[in-house]
Amino acid sequence: MPKGFRPGLPLTICAQLGMIVLVGLGTWQARKVGPKTDLLASIEAGLAAAPIQLPVHLDDPTTLNYHRVAFAGTVLDRAPVKVFATSLSGKSGYHIYAPVRKHHGMVVAVNFGWVPFHQKEMPALPSGDITVTGVLRTSATPGSMTPPNDAAGGNWFTADVHEMAAHWGLRTKEYYHFRVFSDHVGAADALPQGGQVRVDIPNDHLQYAITWYGLALTLLGVYIAFGFKRGREG
Repeated sequence: MPKGFRPGLPLTICAQLGMIVLVGLGTWQARKVGPKTDLLASIEAGLAAAPIQLPVHLDDPTTLNYHRVAFAGTVLDRAPVKVFATSLSGKSGYHIYAPVRKHHGMVVAVNFGWVPFHQKEMPALPSGDITVTGVLRTSATPGSMTPPNDAAGGNWFTADVHEMAAHWGLRTKEYYHFRVFSDHVGAADALPQGGQVRVDIPNDHLQYAITWYGLALTLLGVYIAFGFKRGREG
């Protein structure tokens, strides 16, 4: 060590442990940058691509998550489910889900769009045989602070495909384990407002990595400065 540098053993041990932790956290975040960037690029490509025909069988919905799909089917005579949600513009309301039986397939939970809270009457939804074009999404999962769904009371907070299917009286093998957000149909201000796909996946890992590495450098600087200060005073 340079002359006059006397940080002491306890401080050296603490600084080394701190550096190991901070550099480790920075490296952990840095390794996430590439995969998250690839994921966002895949989502962007899927949303920009032309719709593909929805497969008859799709065992792993994540393979088509955020991809545009199309299918023909028949709207089932079931009461729609209204899930509390905000629109893409941030307004409070509901997302309207209804079951559509795919021709030569099973039932799809279709999000036909958003309606505001003040909408007293349910807007007319498509009926009979229809063609749905939209974006495939996996079943929603509740957050740590999200209340549980109350199907009996009509209070839905999470678009859980399995719970909605049970509410519609469907058995596990009768429905797909994903949902489809329908494109908007009709006039621009028509309700429900379709196309309510939200992509809110943050990619802050590089920022976090820089923060952890910066803290590691700060710790190193404090350690060196204190060591020289102690050496001069001793």
